[in-house]
Amino acid sequence: MVRELQAVVATMQEQLRELTEQQNRNSSNSSRPPSSDPPWRQRPKKPASGKRRGGQPGHPGQFRRLEPPSAVEHVIVCTPDACGHCGASFPDGTSPRRQVRRKVRRFQVVELPPIRPEVTEYQVEARHCRDCGRRTWGHLPAGVTRCVGPRVQAVAALLSGACRLPRRQTQALLADLFGVSLSLGTLCALEADTARALATPYAELASEIPRAAVVGVDETSWKEGGTLHWLWTAVTPRFALFHVDRHRSRAVFDALVPEAAAATAGPVVISDRYSAYGHLPANRRSLCWAHLARDFRAAAERGGIDAVVARWVLEVFGKVLTPWHQYRTGALPRDLFRAEITARQEELRAPLRWGAEHGSRKTRALCRNLLEQWPSLWTWLDVEGGEPTNNAAERALRSAVLWRKSSFGHQSETGEQFVERMLTAVTTLRLQGRNVWRYLVQTCEAARLGTSAPSLLQAST
Repeated sequence: MVRELQAVVATMQEQLRELTEQQNRNSSNSSRPPSSDPPWRQRPKKPASGKRRGGQPGHPGQFRRLEPPSAVEHVIVCTPDACGHCGASFPDGTSPRRQVRRKVRRFQVVELPPIRPEVTEYQVEARHCRDCGRRTWGHLPAGVTRCVGPRVQAVAALLSGACRLPRRQTQALLADLFGVSLSLGTLCALEADTARALATPYAELASEIPRAAVVGVDETSWKEGGTLHWLWTAVTPRFALFHVDRHRSRAVFDALVPEAAAATAGPVVISDRYSAYGHLPANRRSLCWAHLARDFRAAAERGGIDAVVARWVLEVFGKVLTPWHQYRTGALPRDLFRAEITARQEELRAPLRWGAEHGSRKTRALCRNLLEQWPSLWTWLDVEGGEPTNNAAERALRSAVLWRKSSFGHQSETGEQFVERMLTAVTTLRLQGRNVWRYLVQTCEAARLGTSAPSLLQAST
């Protein structure tokens, strides 16, 4: 009887620990976003530096650069009429003394011209044939397919797909700023046109994924017609690809990043410890240290041996990431950086072994999993462009998460195509420093004329 009661108490204590851990989950110890944190959670504050607010002594000032004379539309010369010191007049607008050179202080004001939509009317005439008596209508010029032009289409796509505005706000903004009144149905049709216009650049970029050296992969939940879907992303330093799928499985990942599981070819994948990436060989997988840091912060909150192991691991993490940041900024040569990391590898193995033997059930599973995948903790050291975290993919998904919160996903397959292709185009263009508006205009014009759309890889290749 006593043993049965002890077993019940142990079970209830384990359930209490799990419920307490679940209640204490936040953005610092789990994958939850910061917006889900409770209002009473205080984020850790950085210690005061003792410096005054604002720019510090020696900090280079930030000034607006003057446009070149070729970009100036109007020039207004402001000439003094009288001397500001003695009051002598300048009847001819020049100084009484002979000037060696003309001194000018330039001040530029940037203003938007009055925006008025340009309306073009096409009158399609009909003519009767004298021979057969039948009527023939004229044809609209090439590229005239909608009641709005490609620039209006690009603005609508930019507002909804890049600025994440709902359709009604996009509708109101088009009317307020540009005087263009469009129905919600027209906006939906324009989104479908934009998705079709981006089809070729999107496919071209997707075919480039297997040739990348390093790819950061991540996924987040999405909704299509109220049904749970998943938004995947594959990010490189040159471009980002987004894909919406009903499944969160290995098959989706293999289609998104082909050849990633090959032993001798394919990119190195930076990811978390999700099972869909578990089939990757050690030399093709790099575990994200940011995700691991959150896991060990959660372990530290369990107390006991878990807290000792977690604090030990996080201390070694700091010793690894500090020289990494120094190496990235050029403050630490690569040979010294590699020597520093090599010295920390065995230092990290010790707390993982201790946690795998003496920690709680979750901590033992975590430490044993990392020891089994030990080479994947250090893959990023041996590949050009490798990083210890998957922050690039998480940053790429952040904009999509904000879009999801304001739009609740999409409702159809056409909406799915608009979401994944617009996210791909906007994120890629910003990574390359290219103008999103200009690219959308060129793409919409090419689609209407039936010509080739500009490439999303143009700047990098």
